[in-house]
Amino acid sequence: MALQLILGNSGAGKSYYLFEKIIKESMEHPDLQYLVIVPEQFTMQTQKDLVLMHPCRGIMNIDVLSFERLAHRVFDEVGGEHRRILEDTGKNLILRRLAEEKKEELTILGGNMKKLGYISEVKSLISEFTQYRVSSDQLVEMMERNQNNPQLYFKLKDMKVLYDGFREYLEGTYLTAEELLGALEQTVERSKSVRGSVIVLDGYTGFTPVQLSLLKKLLVLATEVYITLTMDAGEDPFSTGKEHELFYMTKKTIFQLTRLAGEVKVPVRKPVLKKDAGACRFCEAPGLHFLEEGIFRHRKTFWDQETNEICLYAAATPRAEAEAAGREIQRLVRDEGYRYRDMAVVTGDLSVYGTLMEQVFSRLGIPGFMDQKKDVLKNPFVEFLRALLSVIQEDFAYEPMFRLLRSGMTSVSGEETDLLENYVIARGIRGFSGWRREWKRPLKGMEEEALQELNGLRGKAVSGLKELREVLKAKNADAGQMTRGIYDYLVGLKIQQQLKAYEERFEKAGDYSRAKEYGQIYGMVMDLFDKLVMLLGDCKMSFA
Repeated sequence: MALQLILGNSGAGKSYYLFEKIIKESMEHPDLQYLVIVPEQFTMQTQKDLVLMHPCRGIMNIDVLSFERLAHRVFDEVGGEHRRILEDTGKNLILRRLAEEKKEELTILGGNMKKLGYISEVKSLISEFTQYRVSSDQLVEMMERNQNNPQLYFKLKDMKVLYDGFREYLEGTYLTAEELLGALEQTVERSKSVRGSVIVLDGYTGFTPVQLSLLKKLLVLATEVYITLTMDAGEDPFSTGKEHELFYMTKKTIFQLTRLAGEVKVPVRKPVLKKDAGACRFCEAPGLHFLEEGIFRHRKTFWDQETNEICLYAAATPRAEAEAAGREIQRLVRDEGYRYRDMAVVTGDLSVYGTLMEQVFSRLGIPGFMDQKKDVLKNPFVEFLRALLSVIQEDFAYEPMFRLLRSGMTSVSGEETDLLENYVIARGIRGFSGWRREWKRPLKGMEEEALQELNGLRGKAVSGLKELREVLKAKNADAGQMTRGIYDYLVGLKIQQQLKAYEERFEKAGDYSRAKEYGQIYGMVMDLFDKLVMLLGDCKMSFA
């Protein structure tokens, strides 16, 4: 049992040194298990790096995991954890239910819970409470200290009501992602794969109290624990420093780790210091090396040489910036022998520059992938669902009805929708009764056959909506019944097959981004429906 810290500047080769060491040891000790723990988003890249570095191009006794994946691995091995993992959507649904049930107890938050995004903010705060192990008693203490501040006092009081209700609802049935490591802490000692292993932590700047509590157990169970942290090699790692200093967070983390090691009597080895980033990542870029050494440091050092490693462009508008970036990418590929995959465009405001870069890339013929999540509300299927609910809520009013028909998801074509719209406007048809009854008054110059055809289109447009209206408008309807009613209507329209056809059409056209969007959206909506039924199934709620 021992703790070893690997410290150094960004780009000094900390990860490379550690991975090289782990690979060498794993080949010498094939029976020993090596667990490399990295943040969730880095697991795939770390696996790739280790495989490429390994002489045999294989990592048989090295596992790359996140804390969450380690938890699932241990639960699979030792059993005992039967609770379902609750994701963010599920938390939002439960909080919405609790807010409705406890609205009489909520002094300030009750009136805001229906505002867009408010539930998500409350959910995030409860997640922070769980991560940092804030108890109900601590909330009461905070309330007592802030009795002279009524607004804060009553906000804390409301949060305590929701926090207690949330924990009570989950007890014994569900487990949040934040509680996952707490559950792992209780069971990890029974894991044979963790006991006696070598544990590596890479890519972390600090640890939450829940993670630190788990690390305390891992320090005892593992034969060696290696942790990489970014810090100037010239700094004293064991001085706490001040909050405004650049590496304060790293020093605070080192202090926490050494204190944990002392509590469980695990020796802390002398840290490995990786000093020269100029010999590693920046070996061919002295200008970038100088920037890394000097940025955010209070040093009077100057770069007095010419360099092409850092170029600054001044542009009058964001469009001009995007154009300059596109032309530079073209030049690098054409004249310097670069490949498109060697380059990335990084921006602090994707909402402004994302659309501009897409336009510039399209015009210049540059293949690019935009690393951003698309707004699900802009998808035609989601727009169709929102229009469908509006049709029932607004009693078949003109605007939501034709939003629904023009979504492209109903059995009525665009041309047929035009014919229906012309008649509805001319005759002023409104409400469910107007759509349900047969249309008997032809327009001027309209033949009887055309009116019969129009009635056939009317029947096709409202097919299934009568039954859905009865389910959604029922007095004692619960969330489960309403969700099943909508699902049955979607099945009747063969929505899944329609979305599959759109996906295949976009794939053939080479629009893979949109094809992927259409391939995922049905599953996302069904997942939401499953959560509604599972978490709120028997909850009586209004259609609104």
